[in-house]
Amino acid sequence: MAFVSKEIINEIKSQNDIVDVIRSYIDLDDKLKGKCPFHNDNNPSFSVHSEKQIYKCFSCGESGNVITFVEKINGITFVEALKLLADRVGIKLDVSAPKKVNTKLEKYYEINDTVNKYYKNNLISNSGKEAIKYLTDRSINKDIINEFNIGLATNNQLTSILEKKYDKKDLLDIDISRGSDEKQFDTFQNRIIFPIIDENNNVVAFSGRKYLSDDLKDNTLSKYVNSKETIIFRKSNTLYNLNNSLQNIKKSKEIIITEGFMDTIRMSTIGYKNVVALMGTAFTKDHLDKILKFKCRVVLNLDQDNPGKEATISIGNELLKHNLDVSVIVFDDYKDSDEFIIAKGKDAFDIAYNNRLPFIDFKLNYLKSNKNMKDSSEISKYINEAIESINEVDDDILRELKIKELSSEFNIDESIIKSKIKNNNKKEKQEVKEIPKKRYNKYDISEIRILYLMLNYDDVILYFENTLGYLIHDNMSKLAYKIIEFRNDYGYFDYSDFIDYISEDNDLNETLKEVMKYPNNEEYSMNELDEYINTIKKYTVEKRIESLKNEMKETLDVNKQIEIAKKIEDIKKEVLKW
Repeated sequence: MAFVSKEIINEIKSQNDIVDVIRSYIDLDDKLKGKCPFHNDNNPSFSVHSEKQIYKCFSCGESGNVITFVEKINGITFVEALKLLADRVGIKLDVSAPKKVNTKLEKYYEINDTVNKYYKNNLISNSGKEAIKYLTDRSINKDIINEFNIGLATNNQLTSILEKKYDKKDLLDIDISRGSDEKQFDTFQNRIIFPIIDENNNVVAFSGRKYLSDDLKDNTLSKYVNSKETIIFRKSNTLYNLNNSLQNIKKSKEIIITEGFMDTIRMSTIGYKNVVALMGTAFTKDHLDKILKFKCRVVLNLDQDNPGKEATISIGNELLKHNLDVSVIVFDDYKDSDEFIIAKGKDAFDIAYNNRLPFIDFKLNYLKSNKNMKDSSEISKYINEAIESINEVDDDILRELKIKELSSEFNIDESIIKSKIKNNNKKEKQEVKEIPKKRYNKYDISEIRILYLMLNYDDVILYFENTLGYLIHDNMSKLAYKIIEFRNDYGYFDYSDFIDYISEDNDLNETLKEVMKYPNNEEYSMNELDEYINTIKKYTVEKRIESLKNEMKETLDVNKQIEIAKKIEDIKKEVLKW
C-alpha cells in the first residue's frame, strides 16, 4: 500500500464532513438516522454522529469514519477512498508507490511494458498507416486507441531489439518470442495489438488481430493470435479491460460481461465504462470469485449466436447459484455488440440495454426456442425444464410470478407446478445448516462493555490499564491492547482516528464490529465499570483455582497438597477484599 502521512489523512477527513459525504449516498433524517447501506435494513438503525465524525449501525455493527464509509460502500481500498475524498475537496494526493524491479515477475512486467510501448510507437509511425486506416474504417479513432493502448506488431524485428537488453529465455517464458534459445522469432507479426492489462495495470499478455488486406483474404490465418498462458497470464482469471472499468464497476454496482475485445471497446466508446470481456466463452471459478467481491449486478452481453446463448445460460446458471442479480442484453440480426452498435448506433443499443431480460426470462425463452411447441411431448419436456429453472430463482415473489405465467400459458393448475417446486425447495432447505446465533455469557458481556467504554471515554482507557490491563479472549485482548497503544503513541484517543490506525487488520475490524453490534448504552457509572472489571478478575481467579485443584489431584506428596491448599485459600481471601 502506498504511504500516506497521518497529517494528510487528518486534513482529508477534516475537509470532508461525514454528514455531507454520507448524505450523498443515502437519505438521513433530521436526527441523522437512516437505513444502513451495509445490510438489508428495514428499520432504520444507521446513525451518524456529526460531532465525533463517525457512523455506526446498531444492527449489523458496521462503524467507522468518513474514509471507511467511502471505502466500504464503494468496495474500494483505504487508499482509493482517500484519493476519492481528496479529489472531492481539491487536495492533491499522490498515492503511486515506487516501482521496484527486484523479482522475476517484475522483470516480466517490465519487458511487457517495454513491448507495449514499442507496439504503440509502431502504430503512429509510417509503418502504421494501413493499420490506422483499418481501425478508422471500423470507427476506432485516436482517443479509443489511446484509451485501450492499441498498438502494432510489424515484421520480425522485436526479438533482435529486446535480446540486447533482456535474457532470451525470459522472452520465451512470457511468449514475446517463440522458437528456441538458438533461433527465436517474434510471436506477433503484422498484427494490430490489443494489450491485456490486469487490475493492477500490469501488461500481462497480448492479442494480435490480422488487418492487412491479403491476410484478411487468407482463411488459413487465424483472425486472432493470443499470448500463450504464462506465469503472469492465465485466461481463467483474466477479464479484459478490468483495469479501465474497475472503478466504474464499483461505483455503478454493475458489471457488463462481453465475449470479445471489440465488443468491450465499442461499448466503452458509447459510454458504457463498466464493461469487461472474457478470454473466450469459458467462465471459471476465478472469474466468479472476482465478481463476488464486487457485490454488484451482472449484465451478460455475449454473442447472439447459438454458442453465445449456450455460454450465457451456463454462466447465468453459475451466477444464479450465488444469488446474484443477473440480466441479459438481447438484440436481433447482429452477431455481437460491435456489429450492432456500428450498424444501429448508440440510441438503439441503449434501448436494448434498458430492455434487457432477467436471466430467468432469457433462459425460458431459450429453452422454448429449442422445442417443437406443437408436439405434446416437447411441451411437457419444456414445462419440466421451466419448473426446474424457476425453482433455482431465490426471489419468492419472482418465483410466484413465473409460476402464474407458466400456469396461464399452458393452462396447467398452479398446484401441480408448486408441488414440484415445493419438493425441490424442501430438499434444498434440508441441506442448509442454520448458523446458530452467538450467545453471550456474563464474561463476554463484561469484555464487550469494557471495550465499548474504552472506545468512547479516554479516562476508561487509563482506568482499565491501571486496574486490569487484560481480557479473557485473545481477540478482545488484542483490541484492548491496540486502544492502549494508540493512546500511548498519540497522547489522546479519538475513535475516528483509531479506525484509520487499524484499517489493515481484518481481525481487529471484525472484533470492533462485534463490540459495536452489541446493544451498548453510552452512559455508565464507576460502580458499573468496576463490576465488569471484577467479573473478568473473578473468571481469572476461578481458572487459577481450577488449575491448582487439578494439580493437587495429580500429586501424591502430602506436603505439596497442603501447600496448594494454602495457595487456594490465600486467593479466596484476596477475592473477598474486592
